Amino acid sequence: MMFRSCAIGIVFITTALFSFDLTRSVDQTTITLGDMVRLKVTAVRRADEKLVFPGPDADFGQFELKDMRSSEAPSGSLLAETYEYLVTAYTLGTLTMPALTVVNLKDTADRKATDPVEIVVKPVTVKDTSDIVDIYGPESIGFGARFWAALFGIVVALGLLVWLIDRYLLKRKRNEEKKEAPPIPPEKLFEQEIGQLVRDDLLAKGEVKIFHFRISEILRRYIGARLNFYALESTTSELISALKASKTDPKVVRLVEQFCTVNDPVKFAKWIPKSGESENLIILARELVSLTPPLEQKEPAGSPAAQQGADKKHIT
Repeated sequence: MMFRSCAIGIVFITTALFSFDLTRSVDQTTITLGDMVRLKVTAVRRADEKLVFPGPDADFGQFELKDMRSSEAPSGSLLAETYEYLVTAYTLGTLTMPALTVVNLKDTADRKATDPVEIVVKPVTVKDTSDIVDIYGPESIGFGARFWAALFGIVVALGLLVWLIDRYLLKRKRNEEKKEAPPIPPEKLFEQEIGQLVRDDLLAKGEVKIFHFRISEILRRYIGARLNFYALESTTSELISALKASKTDPKVVRLVEQFCTVNDPVKFAKWIPKSGESENLIILARELVSLTPPLEQKEPAGSPAAQQGADKKHIT
C-alpha cells in the first residue's frame, strides 16, 4: 500500500514539474538573395497546456516573414505543436535570426527561447541564372488590319478615360462646394460600432475569433483617433508605447494591456477563451472610453459657428 502511494506521488510531482521541451530547425543555412528559409519551432507539451508562439509581429531581425502555419501531432502521451515560419532576406552577408520565445499561458514564468541561428546570404551569380533563355530578336509586325483595329481601340479607350476623368473632377468640385459635415466624434463612433457588434451576436453563432478581431479594430480605431495615428496596423507593444509617449492616464494604459492580454492569444494563438472573458472585453473597452474625456469638436471652416468664433477673436 505504501509503495503504491509513493508511486502515485512520484507521478504527480513529475507531471507538475514537467516543463515543455522546445526545439528549432532550419532547412538551410546558406541561401542566395531572396531565397526562402523554412524555420520550424516545435514544443512538446502536455495536452492541458496552452502555449503562445511568436506571431507575425515577432522580431525576425533582418529577415522578412512571408508565411507561417501551425500543426499538432501526438508524441507518446504528449503533444508536439509545431510552428513553421517561411522567411527571406534581401541583405547580403552573414545574418543572425534572433531567438524566438514561447510562453506557457498556464504559467507565464514558464517560457523558453530558441537559439539564434546564423544564415549566410550570397548574391545571385551567373551560374544561378543558367536556366534563363535568351529572348528572340525583333520581328516586323507590319501595319495590317489588326494594327488599325488595335489603334482604334486605344483611341476609344483614351476618349472614354478622358470623359470619366472629367466627370470625376466635376463631381468632386460639386461635393467640395457643398457644406462640409462635421466628423463623428471618436466616442460616438465607438458606441455605434460596439452597438452593431453586440447586435451581430457573433459569440452565440460560434464566431469567437471574428468577434475578437472586430472588437480589437473598434478599440484601436478609437485610440488612433484620440492620439491622431494609425493604430490598426500597430503591434501591441507599439500601441502601448504610443500611449505612454502621449502621457495617457496610467489607468487607461493598464486597461489596454489587460484588454490585449485576453484578446491577442485568441487572434494569433488559437486560444479558446473561458466563459465570460469575451463578453467582458466589451465592458473593458467601454470603461476605457469612459476614462478619456470627449475631444473638442471643431466647426468646419466657413460655417456660421466658425465664422462667429473668428469674429469674436478679431474683436478681442
